[in-house]
Amino acid sequence: MKTRAFQFAEYGQPTDVLQINAQDLPDPGPGQALVKIRAVGLNRSELNYTLGRYVPAREFPSGIGQEAVGEIIALGPPAEDAPRAHEATPLTVGARVALLPGRVDICGMGAYREVGLYDQAALAPVPDDFSDEEGAAYWMGILTMGGCLELAGLNPDNSKGKKVLVTAATSSMGIVALKLAKAWGAETFATSRSAEKAKELEAVADHVIVCNDSDSLVEGVNAATDNQGVDVSLDPLGAAYYAGLVAVTTNGGDIVSYEMITGPVANVSLPTLMINDLSIHGFTIFRVHKNPVLFDALIRQGMEYSDQVRPIVSRTFPWEQAPAALAELETSQHIGKLVLLVS
Repeated sequence: MKTRAFQFAEYGQPTDVLQINAQDLPDPGPGQALVKIRAVGLNRSELNYTLGRYVPAREFPSGIGQEAVGEIIALGPPAEDAPRAHEATPLTVGARVALLPGRVDICGMGAYREVGLYDQAALAPVPDDFSDEEGAAYWMGILTMGGCLELAGLNPDNSKGKKVLVTAATSSMGIVALKLAKAWGAETFATSRSAEKAKELEAVADHVIVCNDSDSLVEGVNAATDNQGVDVSLDPLGAAYYAGLVAVTTNGGDIVSYEMITGPVANVSLPTLMINDLSIHGFTIFRVHKNPVLFDALIRQGMEYSDQVRPIVSRTFPWEQAPAALAELETSQHIGKLVLLVS
């Protein structure tokens, strides 16, 4: 089948290196599915991938894209001993499915394309009442932020009464983290640099803190918690705010880093870590992708809590405008998820 896909042949800004290339796809082999893409969710990891700040590309040209929604248009025969899709995934021609290409190969087919050939393990269910845009904006957030919460020791059974801080909370990941932690029973604290964007968080988080540096983060969290601190901090900001995170995370608490927007090198007080018995974790989505038990558990929870954790789609773009959409993603001016629509 003839189709088109975005690829890049060298690292650089998406507007400089992403190109649409024509491709011929074979019929699906054992354990594979041919999927017509309807909508693609954008993630900051994809921006970093084109810039050379994520996992290295195995070869050039490389595909790009970690989540989408589409329709199965052909299926290969079953494959023995192959990784499987979650049991709720409808593996029939004509079914609507979510795509998670990174579960099998982050450097391969990708999701920024019109039609893709995927291992069936890369397919996932879509909540019935979700639009295509919402379905394309959902699973990376659930798997990433659910995985971060799990890494910090939280789950639906033990989160009641826990205090969870989410920095840069107007991002698509931040909003999912707040909604999921709240659905699990935690008390949620959200930060934003913008007072205007912070107002949008009031409907999502229990407490909203406006801060633009580490000191104002500490001041805001201490005021919101009566100087008690938080049990878990989920952070994509990195260097500029890390001293504040260490200061406000309570004794025995956990800090989970899943991005490094302000820089990769943080100054951390080792005596504070030791005295307060703090644990610092690094997280990428691959922790979930390589753990079938955790993957299945988070898919199950995502389906169960879909009403409470429905994604916010900030803006849609025609698929051909993917480079411009990634450039907008880099500005962090939006609230929620950016999505490409494939006509």
